[in-house]
Amino acid sequence: MKIDARALTTCSVTEGGDTISLGLIDGNGQAVDLKVSAADACAIAMTLPRLLKDAIRKKYSDNSLRYTFPLDSWQIETASDGSQIIVTFTTGHGFEVSFSTKPNMCQSLGMALREGTELRTMRAAPAVN
Repeated sequence: MKIDARALTTCSVTEGGDTISLGLIDGNGQAVDLKVSAADACAIAMTLPRLLKDAIRKKYSDNSLRYTFPLDSWQIETASDGSQIIVTFTTGHGFEVSFSTKPNMCQSLGMALREGTELRTMRAAPAVN
């Protein structure tokens, strides 16, 4: 079955946390409830940023474009076992993403941000690790 989604109306998580439910309006104006496992929702979430990047690049025929979100806040914490650093970025519109990494990656990122902030205000090649 193909669903031509026109609007996202609701998002919820089942009581046990195993299923994500997305309420949609289809191309005929009918309400549709899409249910996916939490594991499949994770796979979708991991795929969507690349798809959004590909879509904007195709739309404007410009491979330098990316779909970006305004960063409003961030949080850094240590994982409960102490082996990883968790960095969480949040937008004002409720989007939040967390990354886990080894402490040396955070040090590398911190140095790149500190050294490159002035250069980043001008158009420059991306700093990569």
